[in-house]
Amino acid sequence: MPLPTTDDAVEYIDSLDYDNWQTKIADLVSAADELHHKAEVHRRLRYSEVDIEDLKRVNRLAPDELYIPQHIIDMNVRREQSSYVQYITQSPRAVILSSRIDPTVTGDLLERDVTNRLRYDNWQIPLYANIDSFQQNGYSIVELVYDANKPGNLKHETIPLGDLGFVNDTKDIQDCEIVSRKYYFTKTKLKGVAKTYGFDLEQVKDILSAAVQNVKTEQVSVTDKRDRSLVTIFKVMFRHEGVVQVAWCQSDKGTDWLRKPQPLFIGRCKLQSDGVSPILDTEGKPEKEYETEYPYVLFPYLISENNTISELKGRCFLDQDVQEAVTSLMSSFCTAHRRGAGLYFSKDVDDPNTTDEILQKNVYFRTGALINSKIKQFQLTAPPAEMLSAVQALVTANMQETSQVNFAAQNRKDSRKTATEIQASTQSAQALSTVQVVLFSTALRQMYQKMFDITRTRVLSGMIQVNPILGQLYSGDWIVKPAGDVDVIERQQLIQQMQNLWPLMQNTPANMAFLSDLLTKLFPESAQKYIQILQQSQQQQAQQAQSQQNQMMQQAMQMAQGVVKLSKHPEWFSDAGKQQALPTVVNAAEGIEQMMKQQQSQQAQQGQQK
Repeated sequence: MPLPTTDDAVEYIDSLDYDNWQTKIADLVSAADELHHKAEVHRRLRYSEVDIEDLKRVNRLAPDELYIPQHIIDMNVRREQSSYVQYITQSPRAVILSSRIDPTVTGDLLERDVTNRLRYDNWQIPLYANIDSFQQNGYSIVELVYDANKPGNLKHETIPLGDLGFVNDTKDIQDCEIVSRKYYFTKTKLKGVAKTYGFDLEQVKDILSAAVQNVKTEQVSVTDKRDRSLVTIFKVMFRHEGVVQVAWCQSDKGTDWLRKPQPLFIGRCKLQSDGVSPILDTEGKPEKEYETEYPYVLFPYLISENNTISELKGRCFLDQDVQEAVTSLMSSFCTAHRRGAGLYFSKDVDDPNTTDEILQKNVYFRTGALINSKIKQFQLTAPPAEMLSAVQALVTANMQETSQVNFAAQNRKDSRKTATEIQASTQSAQALSTVQVVLFSTALRQMYQKMFDITRTRVLSGMIQVNPILGQLYSGDWIVKPAGDVDVIERQQLIQQMQNLWPLMQNTPANMAFLSDLLTKLFPESAQKYIQILQQSQQQQAQQAQSQQNQMMQQAMQMAQGVVKLSKHPEWFSDAGKQQALPTVVNAAEGIEQMMKQQQSQQAQQGQQK
């Protein structure tokens, strides 16, 4: 089939022919190269990769000039990362499941099993890279990939910025006509995996030959030639008759598909209309279900009215001007102070054009030297310290922009900070950071929902073996959301409420139960140790109180027995005592005897009941 013309190239293509897609693939490669260049710029900005010695060699920096890079971008990225990392790691479970049909049904057992399948070995590494990427660049994209070696037969991979190619005005990845992902192979590995991946061996040979020829003909240094060990291969996805097709190619050096398009399969099995029973093929095996959506999940850093993916902004865009300003001010301030601390000399003459003055230049003074002329000494004026206040003002304003209101309050120059101000700033920062984490949880929920749906079909089809109880639970219709929503966000809100209520609760009978719950939520791993110490202390206090009460009861009993005994001996009283004290003693003794009889009766009844 002939190559499409320029007019035909912009129309929708529903074909498997490489010639029809070649122009669009080339456009995607070009778009990916632009994003790759953007990623390199962001990395240089974030880490301030500047060769100071090279700048001095080309006279862009004076020999005595200092350059002090300030890593504002990297500092803000790392400061915010703790909230995201806490969100995905602090909870002992990955997801929370609730039944769509019966909300009273608990999914605790199923949650533990799903967590073990989502949190495979080193599952954190791709998510950490994902978090760092969308913070730095404004967005990141994760791909779901079939992997039979994982507990859930599925894994997630973070795609670096510049490795995924799509049209620049894309607003939703699922709306793309075609997307491409860049892979890097060494020449040895490409030869080794050619048969495993089903690559066309002739295309592999042509690609490797072209790569070697390019290195030989290009005018590059020996080091550059030695470093060019990777061959770039593209995995492209597009839809044909509504089904996503995946193919491999090399647009620059290849002339055809490296591997012809095949329907995309990432582990999903077909289920019957009841959503539980699997559909079997002619061989009695579960029938594969091919994907109609691309296996990509977008993680945006911020949401704004402009939802074009390539125009989403991250910390590099938001902080680059502040970082440049602070770097410039700090470098200038230190350089000026360094120059102001030095001593400078000139001959104290009225005529600067004398022959002796012209000849003597670059003279350096040292201790003990004899100077044969009158010398004038002077120093440069160092800048005032108010420049540091300007630097602090820039940093403080930036902290407020990044939701770090508490940081700004704690680092204010004056010391007139009240407890109310610090508490208000802390609550404000928690609320603002929670908004960003909720945005992250929305994308994470989308990823977990897709992974759970695929794993569920494999369990129900018998491709993943579980015990019968879990099999029955998997057959239910479940709503999936990240556990961090409850275990992190809602818990932090509850902790804040409990801390505010503690002054009221600490003087009530429920204080120990309330404090135990608060400690459990604050320190889930070590709270039991603290609670046990509190309970032991409370038991010791109760035992001491009981012991004191028993001693008092014994003393009271002895006194009561003395009163009864005293009432039985009127002769012990004088005549006046018989008239005034004895009646009172007799009445008290009768009351004591009555109480003792009632107590003996109750003890007898309790003994019979036992």
